[in-house]
Amino acid sequence: MRILSAAKLKPGDILGKSLFNEQSELLLASGYVLTPQMIALVRNKGFNHVFIMDELSKDIMPEAVITDAVKQATNSRLAKTFEGVKDNLAFEKFAPEEIKKRLQDDDIRAMVKMPAIRKQVEQMLEEIVDNNISMFSSLSTRSDGGESYEHAFNTSVLSILIGREFKYDQQELRSIGSAAMLHDIGKMAFGDLNEKKPSELNRDEKMLLREHPVYSMLILQGSEPEAFVEQTAVFQHHEQENGKGYPQGLKGFGKPPIKNRGHDKGYIYRMAEILGVANTYDNLTSGTYDGIMRTPEDAITALVNKEAGYWNESVVHALTKVVECYPVGSTVIIKSNYSNSHIDYSGIVAKLNPEDQSKPIIILTHNSVGGNITPHKVDFCDERFMTIELNL
Repeated sequence: MRILSAAKLKPGDILGKSLFNEQSELLLASGYVLTPQMIALVRNKGFNHVFIMDELSKDIMPEAVITDAVKQATNSRLAKTFEGVKDNLAFEKFAPEEIKKRLQDDDIRAMVKMPAIRKQVEQMLEEIVDNNISMFSSLSTRSDGGESYEHAFNTSVLSILIGREFKYDQQELRSIGSAAMLHDIGKMAFGDLNEKKPSELNRDEKMLLREHPVYSMLILQGSEPEAFVEQTAVFQHHEQENGKGYPQGLKGFGKPPIKNRGHDKGYIYRMAEILGVANTYDNLTSGTYDGIMRTPEDAITALVNKEAGYWNESVVHALTKVVECYPVGSTVIIKSNYSNSHIDYSGIVAKLNPEDQSKPIIILTHNSVGGNITPHKVDFCDERFMTIELNL
Protein backbone atom coordinates (compact mmCIF):
# COMPACT_ATOMS: atom_id res chain seq x y z
CA MET A 1 0.00 0.00 0.00
CA ARG A 2 1.01 3.60 -0.38
CA ILE A 3 -0.21 6.92 0.91
CA LEU A 4 -1.74 9.28 -1.63
CA SER A 5 -3.15 12.78 -1.36
CA ALA A 6 -6.91 12.76 -1.84
CA ALA A 7 -6.40 15.44 -4.48
CA LYS A 8 -4.43 12.94 -6.61
CA LEU A 9 -6.98 10.10 -6.51
CA LYS A 10 -8.24 8.90 -9.87
CA PRO A 11 -10.98 6.47 -10.95
CA GLY A 12 -9.77 2.89 -10.78
CA ASP A 13 -7.56 3.38 -7.72
CA ILE A 14 -8.14 0.66 -5.13
CA LEU A 15 -8.70 1.76 -1.55
CA GLY A 16 -6.11 0.18 0.76
CA LYS A 17 -7.56 1.07 4.16
CA SER A 18 -11.17 1.62 5.14
CA LEU A 19 -12.45 5.15 5.70
CA PHE A 20 -14.80 6.06 8.54
CA ASN A 21 -17.07 9.07 9.00
CA GLU A 22 -17.16 11.46 11.96
CA GLN A 23 -19.35 9.02 13.94
CA SER A 24 -16.73 6.28 13.39
CA GLU A 25 -19.14 4.49 11.03
CA LEU A 26 -17.78 2.75 7.94
CA LEU A 27 -17.82 5.09 4.95
CA LEU A 28 -15.84 3.11 2.36
CA ALA A 29 -14.34 -0.33 2.88
CA SER A 30 -10.83 -1.32 1.82
CA GLY A 31 -10.69 -3.08 -1.53
CA TYR A 32 -13.20 -0.79 -3.25
CA VAL A 33 -12.32 0.29 -6.78
CA LEU A 34 -12.85 4.03 -6.57
CA THR A 35 -15.35 5.66 -8.90
CA PRO A 36 -15.62 9.41 -9.62
CA GLN A 37 -18.54 9.56 -7.19
CA MET A 38 -16.52 7.87 -4.44
CA ILE A 39 -13.57 10.18 -5.02
CA ALA A 40 -15.89 13.19 -4.80
CA LEU A 41 -17.26 11.82 -1.51
CA VAL A 42 -13.75 11.39 -0.07
CA ARG A 43 -12.81 14.94 -1.00
CA ASN A 44 -16.10 16.46 0.16
CA LYS A 45 -15.66 14.75 3.54
CA GLY A 46 -12.32 16.51 3.86
CA PHE A 47 -9.98 13.52 3.92
CA ASN A 48 -6.39 14.66 3.38
CA HIS A 49 -4.73 11.34 2.54
CA VAL A 50 -5.84 7.81 1.80
CA PHE A 51 -4.09 4.47 1.40
CA ILE A 52 -4.32 2.81 -1.99
CA MET A 53 -3.19 -0.59 -3.31
CA ASP A 54 -1.39 -1.01 -6.60
CA GLU A 55 1.34 -3.10 -8.25
CA LEU A 56 4.07 -0.65 -7.23
CA SER A 57 3.28 -0.94 -3.55
CA LYS A 58 1.68 -4.38 -3.23
CA ASP A 59 4.44 -5.63 -0.92
CA ILE A 60 4.50 -2.52 1.28
CA MET A 61 2.51 -2.76 4.50
CA PRO A 62 2.56 0.44 6.56
CA GLU A 63 2.52 -0.46 10.24
CA ALA A 64 -0.42 0.99 12.13
CA VAL A 65 0.44 2.33 15.58
CA ILE A 66 -2.98 1.23 16.80
CA THR A 67 -5.21 -1.30 15.00
CA ASP A 68 -8.29 0.02 13.22
CA ALA A 69 -10.57 -1.88 15.61
CA VAL A 70 -9.16 -0.20 18.72
CA LYS A 71 -8.95 3.16 16.97
CA GLN A 72 -12.56 3.09 15.86
CA ALA A 73 -13.74 1.94 19.29
CA THR A 74 -11.79 4.81 20.84
CA ASN A 75 -13.13 7.37 18.39
CA SER A 76 -16.66 6.07 18.95
CA ARG A 77 -16.24 6.58 22.70
CA LEU A 78 -14.83 10.05 22.12
CA ALA A 79 -17.73 10.90 19.82
CA LYS A 80 -20.25 9.94 22.51
CA THR A 81 -18.32 11.87 25.14
CA PHE A 82 -17.96 15.02 23.06
CA GLU A 83 -21.57 14.92 21.91
CA GLY A 84 -22.66 14.53 25.52
CA VAL A 85 -20.86 17.73 26.41
CA LYS A 86 -22.42 19.54 23.48
CA ASP A 87 -25.89 18.36 24.50
CA ASN A 88 -25.44 19.50 28.09
CA LEU A 89 -23.79 22.86 27.56
CA ALA A 90 -24.23 25.83 25.28
CA PHE A 91 -21.26 27.99 26.14
CA GLU A 92 -21.76 30.51 23.38
CA LYS A 93 -24.81 31.87 25.21
CA PHE A 94 -22.84 32.80 28.34
CA ALA A 95 -20.03 35.05 29.49
CA PRO A 96 -16.96 33.20 30.82
CA GLU A 97 -17.89 33.58 34.49
CA GLU A 98 -21.38 32.24 33.82
CA ILE A 99 -19.86 29.30 32.00
CA LYS A 100 -17.75 28.41 35.03
CA LYS A 101 -20.75 28.64 37.34
CA ARG A 102 -22.74 26.36 35.07
CA LEU A 103 -19.95 23.80 35.04
CA GLN A 104 -20.20 23.63 38.82
CA ASP A 105 -23.90 22.80 38.69
CA ASP A 106 -24.40 19.36 40.23
CA ASP A 107 -26.99 18.44 37.60
CA ILE A 108 -24.46 18.45 34.76
CA ARG A 109 -21.15 17.79 36.48
CA ALA A 110 -20.55 14.11 35.70
CA MET A 111 -20.47 14.42 31.90
CA VAL A 112 -17.38 12.29 31.23
CA LYS A 113 -17.19 8.60 32.07
CA MET A 114 -13.54 8.44 33.05
CA PRO A 115 -13.41 4.63 33.49
CA ALA A 116 -14.56 4.19 29.87
CA ILE A 117 -11.90 6.63 28.63
CA ARG A 118 -9.22 4.85 30.66
CA LYS A 119 -10.33 1.51 29.24
CA GLN A 120 -9.70 2.77 25.72
CA VAL A 121 -6.32 4.19 26.72
CA GLU A 122 -5.44 0.85 28.33
CA GLN A 123 -6.20 -0.96 25.05
CA MET A 124 -3.98 1.50 23.16
CA LEU A 125 -1.20 0.99 25.70
CA GLU A 126 -1.43 -2.78 25.37
CA GLU A 127 -1.01 -2.58 21.61
CA ILE A 128 1.92 -0.18 21.85
CA VAL A 129 3.70 -2.38 24.40
CA ASP A 130 2.81 -5.76 22.91
CA ASN A 131 3.84 -4.73 19.39
CA ASN A 132 6.87 -2.73 20.61
CA ILE A 133 5.63 0.38 18.80
CA SER A 134 7.99 3.32 19.11
CA MET A 135 7.14 5.51 16.09
CA PHE A 136 4.09 7.54 15.09
CA SER A 137 2.92 8.34 11.56
CA SER A 138 1.18 11.69 11.21
CA LEU A 139 -0.16 11.02 7.73
CA SER A 140 -3.36 9.51 9.03
CA THR A 141 -6.70 9.81 7.30
CA ARG A 142 -9.14 12.17 8.94
CA SER A 143 -12.34 13.81 7.76
CA ASP A 144 -13.38 17.36 8.52
CA GLY A 145 -16.20 16.17 10.75
CA GLY A 146 -13.93 13.80 12.65
CA GLU A 147 -11.09 16.25 13.29
CA SER A 148 -11.82 16.63 17.00
CA TYR A 149 -11.74 12.88 17.62
CA GLU A 150 -8.69 12.27 15.44
CA HIS A 151 -6.86 15.11 17.14
CA ALA A 152 -7.66 13.73 20.59
CA PHE A 153 -6.59 10.24 19.49
CA ASN A 154 -3.34 11.35 17.85
CA THR A 155 -2.42 13.60 20.77
CA SER A 156 -3.01 10.72 23.17
CA VAL A 157 -0.84 8.27 21.19
CA LEU A 158 1.92 10.86 20.80
CA SER A 159 1.84 11.74 24.51
CA ILE A 160 2.16 8.06 25.44
CA LEU A 161 5.09 7.53 23.05
CA ILE A 162 6.87 10.62 24.38
CA GLY A 163 6.16 9.53 27.96
CA ARG A 164 7.84 6.21 27.20
CA GLU A 165 10.96 8.10 26.15
CA PHE A 166 11.10 9.43 29.71
CA LYS A 167 10.57 5.96 31.23
CA TYR A 168 7.05 6.67 32.53
CA ASP A 169 5.42 3.69 34.21
CA GLN A 170 2.07 2.20 33.19
CA GLN A 171 0.05 4.34 35.60
CA GLU A 172 1.70 7.53 34.37
CA LEU A 173 1.16 6.54 30.76
CA ARG A 174 -2.51 5.82 31.45
CA SER A 175 -2.87 9.22 33.09
CA ILE A 176 -1.19 11.20 30.35
CA GLY A 177 -3.04 9.22 27.67
CA SER A 178 -6.38 9.95 29.34
CA ALA A 179 -5.54 13.63 29.81
CA ALA A 180 -4.58 13.91 26.15
CA MET A 181 -7.88 12.30 25.09
CA LEU A 182 -9.80 14.96 26.96
CA HIS A 183 -7.56 18.03 26.79
CA ASP A 184 -9.97 19.87 24.45
CA ILE A 185 -13.23 18.61 25.97
CA GLY A 186 -14.08 22.12 27.16
CA LYS A 187 -13.74 23.45 23.62
CA MET A 188 -16.27 20.93 22.34
CA ALA A 189 -19.12 22.83 23.94
CA PHE A 190 -18.52 26.09 22.09
CA GLY A 191 -20.86 24.99 19.33
CA ASP A 192 -20.50 26.92 16.08
CA LEU A 193 -17.61 28.93 17.51
CA ASN A 194 -15.49 25.80 17.74
CA GLU A 195 -16.14 25.03 14.07
CA LYS A 196 -14.56 28.27 12.85
CA LYS A 197 -11.05 28.41 11.45
CA PRO A 198 -8.53 30.51 13.45
CA SER A 199 -8.52 33.15 10.71
CA GLU A 200 -12.31 33.54 11.02
CA LEU A 201 -12.31 34.36 14.74
CA ASN A 202 -12.56 37.91 16.02
CA ARG A 203 -10.60 39.07 19.07
CA ASP A 204 -13.39 38.36 21.59
CA GLU A 205 -13.94 34.88 20.19
CA LYS A 206 -10.22 34.11 20.38
CA MET A 207 -10.11 35.24 23.99
CA LEU A 208 -13.14 33.10 24.84
CA LEU A 209 -11.58 30.03 23.24
CA ARG A 210 -8.43 30.59 25.30
CA GLU A 211 -10.58 29.73 28.31
CA HIS A 212 -11.07 26.14 27.14
CA PRO A 213 -8.33 24.63 29.39
CA VAL A 214 -10.23 25.97 32.40
CA TYR A 215 -13.48 24.41 31.20
CA SER A 216 -11.75 21.13 30.39
CA MET A 217 -10.37 21.00 33.92
CA LEU A 218 -13.77 21.83 35.46
CA ILE A 219 -15.47 19.11 33.42
CA LEU A 220 -12.92 16.57 34.64
CA GLN A 221 -13.30 17.79 38.22
CA GLY A 222 -17.03 17.22 38.04
CA SER A 223 -16.62 13.82 36.44
CA GLU A 224 -13.90 12.44 38.71
CA PRO A 225 -12.82 14.85 41.49
CA GLU A 226 -9.79 12.76 42.49
CA ALA A 227 -8.24 12.72 38.98
CA PHE A 228 -5.76 15.46 39.90
CA VAL A 229 -3.09 14.42 37.40
CA GLU A 230 -5.42 14.58 34.41
CA GLN A 231 -6.99 17.82 35.62
CA THR A 232 -3.62 19.53 36.01
CA ALA A 233 -2.34 18.33 32.64
CA VAL A 234 -5.38 19.58 30.69
CA PHE A 235 -5.43 22.84 32.64
CA GLN A 236 -1.82 23.65 31.77
CA HIS A 237 -1.37 22.21 28.26
CA HIS A 238 -1.17 25.69 26.69
CA GLU A 239 1.38 27.03 29.19
CA GLN A 240 4.77 27.74 27.57
CA GLU A 241 8.35 27.69 28.85
CA ASN A 242 8.78 31.46 28.57
CA GLY A 243 5.62 32.25 30.54
CA LYS A 244 3.76 33.49 27.45
CA GLY A 245 1.18 30.71 27.50
CA TYR A 246 -2.23 30.56 29.12
CA PRO A 247 -4.38 30.50 31.25
CA GLN A 248 -1.94 31.21 34.14
CA GLY A 249 1.23 32.36 32.38
CA LEU A 250 3.35 29.71 34.13
CA LYS A 251 7.00 29.22 33.21
CA GLY A 252 8.79 25.98 32.48
CA PHE A 253 11.00 24.16 34.96
CA GLY A 254 13.86 24.00 32.44
CA LYS A 255 14.50 20.28 32.94
CA PRO A 256 13.33 17.00 31.37
CA PRO A 257 9.81 16.02 32.57
CA ILE A 258 10.96 13.08 34.71
CA LYS A 259 9.45 12.14 38.05
CA ASN A 260 12.44 13.08 40.23
CA ARG A 261 13.29 16.44 38.65
CA GLY A 262 11.92 18.42 41.60
CA HIS A 263 8.77 20.15 42.77
CA ASP A 264 6.53 21.54 40.02
CA LYS A 265 4.67 24.04 42.17
CA GLY A 266 4.68 27.40 40.47
CA TYR A 267 5.94 25.84 37.22
CA ILE A 268 4.33 23.92 34.37
CA TYR A 269 3.45 20.36 35.41
CA ARG A 270 5.71 17.83 33.68
CA MET A 271 2.86 15.91 31.99
CA ALA A 272 1.39 19.18 30.72
CA GLU A 273 4.73 19.88 29.02
CA ILE A 274 4.45 16.62 27.09
CA LEU A 275 0.79 17.18 26.28
CA GLY A 276 1.54 20.71 25.05
CA VAL A 277 4.12 19.50 22.54
CA ALA A 278 1.99 16.58 21.30
CA ASN A 279 -1.02 18.88 20.92
CA THR A 280 0.90 21.55 19.01
CA TYR A 281 2.58 19.02 16.72
CA ASP A 282 -0.73 17.47 15.65
CA ASN A 283 -2.25 20.91 15.14
CA LEU A 284 0.69 21.85 12.91
CA THR A 285 0.40 18.75 10.72
CA SER A 286 -3.40 18.96 10.43
CA GLY A 287 -3.41 22.66 9.56
CA THR A 288 -5.50 23.70 12.55
CA TYR A 289 -2.63 25.66 14.13
CA ASP A 290 -2.62 28.45 11.56
CA GLY A 291 -4.27 27.07 8.44
CA ILE A 292 -1.02 25.68 6.99
CA MET A 293 -0.86 21.88 6.77
CA ARG A 294 2.79 21.03 7.45
CA THR A 295 4.69 17.87 6.75
CA PRO A 296 5.98 16.01 9.83
CA GLU A 297 9.49 17.36 9.16
CA ASP A 298 8.27 20.95 8.79
CA ALA A 299 6.17 20.67 11.95
CA ILE A 300 9.18 19.44 13.93
CA THR A 301 11.30 22.24 12.46
CA ALA A 302 8.70 24.79 13.59
CA LEU A 303 8.82 23.38 17.13
CA VAL A 304 12.61 23.17 17.26
CA ASN A 305 12.98 26.73 15.95
CA LYS A 306 10.30 28.00 18.38
CA GLU A 307 8.12 29.19 15.51
CA ALA A 308 5.10 27.53 17.13
CA GLY A 309 5.65 28.50 20.76
CA TYR A 310 8.27 27.94 23.45
CA TRP A 311 8.10 24.36 24.70
CA ASN A 312 10.29 22.16 26.87
CA GLU A 313 13.31 21.42 24.67
CA SER A 314 13.73 17.92 26.12
CA VAL A 315 10.17 17.08 25.12
CA VAL A 316 10.62 18.49 21.61
CA HIS A 317 13.78 16.38 21.25
CA ALA A 318 11.85 13.30 22.40
CA LEU A 319 9.18 14.09 19.78
CA THR A 320 11.81 13.95 17.03
CA LYS A 321 12.58 10.36 18.10
CA VAL A 322 9.00 9.06 17.96
CA VAL A 323 7.63 10.66 14.76
CA GLU A 324 8.00 9.13 11.30
CA CYS A 325 8.97 12.05 9.09
CA TYR A 326 8.84 9.84 5.99
CA PRO A 327 6.28 7.12 6.76
CA VAL A 328 6.33 3.73 5.08
CA GLY A 329 4.15 4.02 1.98
CA SER A 330 4.81 7.72 1.43
CA THR A 331 6.33 9.10 -1.77
CA VAL A 332 9.64 10.95 -1.44
CA ILE A 333 12.07 12.79 -3.70
CA ILE A 334 15.81 12.36 -3.24
CA LYS A 335 17.30 15.85 -2.93
CA SER A 336 20.93 15.08 -2.11
CA ASN A 337 23.28 12.36 -0.89
CA TYR A 338 26.99 11.67 -0.49
CA SER A 339 27.25 9.42 -3.53
CA ASN A 340 25.36 11.94 -5.66
CA SER A 341 23.21 9.11 -7.01
CA HIS A 342 19.54 9.18 -8.00
CA ILE A 343 19.25 12.92 -7.35
CA ASP A 344 15.66 14.14 -7.98
CA TYR A 345 14.47 10.55 -8.45
CA SER A 346 11.24 9.75 -6.62
CA GLY A 347 9.83 6.60 -5.12
CA ILE A 348 7.93 4.97 -2.30
CA VAL A 349 9.40 4.40 1.16
CA ALA A 350 9.43 0.63 1.61
CA LYS A 351 11.16 0.39 4.98
CA LEU A 352 12.35 2.84 7.61
CA ASN A 353 15.94 3.09 8.77
CA PRO A 354 15.78 3.17 12.58
CA GLU A 355 19.23 4.80 12.73
CA ASP A 356 18.45 7.68 10.37
CA GLN A 357 15.02 8.41 8.90
CA SER A 358 16.53 10.28 5.95
CA LYS A 359 18.16 7.05 4.67
CA PRO A 360 15.33 4.54 4.15
CA ILE A 361 14.85 1.74 1.66
CA ILE A 362 13.04 3.27 -1.33
CA ILE A 363 11.31 1.67 -4.31
CA LEU A 364 12.35 4.10 -7.06
CA THR A 365 9.58 4.67 -9.60
CA HIS A 366 10.45 7.88 -11.49
CA ASN A 367 13.65 9.47 -12.77
CA SER A 368 14.91 13.02 -12.26
CA VAL A 369 12.60 14.45 -14.95
CA GLY A 370 9.52 12.58 -13.73
CA GLY A 371 9.63 9.78 -16.27
CA ASN A 372 8.52 6.27 -15.37
CA ILE A 373 11.29 3.76 -14.73
CA THR A 374 11.27 0.06 -13.93
CA PRO A 375 10.56 0.02 -10.19
CA HIS A 376 13.52 -1.19 -8.19
CA LYS A 377 14.43 -1.16 -4.52
CA VAL A 378 17.47 0.78 -3.25
CA ASP A 379 18.80 0.74 0.31
CA PHE A 380 20.33 4.11 1.18
CA CYS A 381 21.41 3.23 4.73
CA ASP A 382 25.14 3.40 3.87
CA GLU A 383 25.04 6.97 2.56
CA ARG A 384 27.17 9.29 4.73
CA PHE A 385 24.51 11.96 4.39
CA MET A 386 21.24 12.22 2.54
CA THR A 387 18.23 14.51 2.30
CA ILE A 388 14.81 13.52 1.04
CA GLU A 389 11.52 15.35 0.73
CA LEU A 390 7.92 14.19 1.05
CA ASN A 391 6.00 14.45 -2.21
CA LEU A 392 2.33 14.33 -1.25
